[in-house]
This record gives sequence, structure tokens and C-alpha cells, in this order.
Amino acid sequence: MKSLQEFYNNKDTKDNVYNYLIEFLKEEVVRLAFEEKEVSGAVLAKKSIDKAFENLETLFEPLPKKNNSNQSR
Repeated sequence: MKSLQEFYNNKDTKDNVYNYLIEFLKEEVVRLAFEEKEVSGAVLAKKSIDKAFENLETLFEPLPKKNNSNQSR
């Protein structure tokens, strides 16, 4: 899990990997479309990539700090 957190914390690498996956998906969809093959799964693939990267934020974003000051004063 440590290496995944390091990946998440390295914004340039994370952005490059995300962009690579999206560009590769686009190229595959175009190739398959020209071959007159089914490409409807591309939408789910894109949503899955997006969700995986959003999930990284859920896993590794620091929790908001609690305000321990006494509000009743």
C-alpha cells in the first residue's frame, strides 16, 4: 500500500499515468471502430479509470483536522 500512496502523492506521475490510460483507451476505441467491432464498453472503461483515481483520493487524502476548541464558551 505504501507504493500506491507514493504514486498518489506524486502528482506528475499520477497525471501522466491517468493521461496515458485515457489516450490508450481512445486509440483502442478508434482502432476497434475502424475494424467495425463493438466499442460500447469504452464508456464503462473510462468511468472505471476515473473511479479508480477518485478512489485513490478517498484512500489517501488526510482527514480534516478536528477543532478541539470548546465552542460553548
